[in-house]
Amino acid sequence: MQYCPKCKVNIRGRKACCPLCQGQLKQIDGEPEAPFPTLRKKKVSSITLFKMATFLFIASEIVFGTINYQTENRYPFIGVTMLGILAAWVTIVATLYLRNNLIKVITFEVVVAIVVDIYVDYRTGYHGWSVMWMVPSTLLALAIATVITAKVLKLRLDEYILYLVLDLIMALSQIIFIRMGRNFFTWPAVIVIMIYLILIVGLVIFRFRDLKRASEKMFNM
Repeated sequence: MQYCPKCKVNIRGRKACCPLCQGQLKQIDGEPEAPFPTLRKKKVSSITLFKMATFLFIASEIVFGTINYQTENRYPFIGVTMLGILAAWVTIVATLYLRNNLIKVITFEVVVAIVVDIYVDYRTGYHGWSVMWMVPSTLLALAIATVITAKVLKLRLDEYILYLVLDLIMALSQIIFIRMGRNFFTWPAVIVIMIYLILIVGLVIFRFRDLKRASEKMFNM
């Protein structure tokens, strides 16, 4: 960059003399400025991403639906694939609109995964692997992921304690499958319920104020 000591102005580009006073210029440190401002590229908005994801979802469902119709429902995996695409679309939309709350995104995705696992199990003749293994392990991983995420983001307990309560409710819902006789091996489900109960009892006894504060924020009590 060049500088005119007489006019006390910076000169862009390379000039033989000052265009104002025709005086001698000095070379100074610094990158020469561009003669025109640089326009920033526009970022892709959430609405655009939503439209793209929705278009791809609908197009995929149409393609697989057409194949399923033409093959007269001969291939069961097509229905499972269509459900998987639906779950992926729901996950993307949830991530776009809940991205400011990572724990909420994780919880929502776990709910979607549980529903998909149970549905796939039923569609493939129901062998019980979903409620015996996948649901308990997913709920246990959810509790661990919630606590780790909260610690990494340095959240206060009252900011995520209600998610742990919601996780407990989902864990207790496994009793439904046990009572219906759909869970042929109950140990994983019972162990997960036990862990959640111990966790919630500890929170109620030692951190009741945080639980009360979180409830007041949610219900405006």
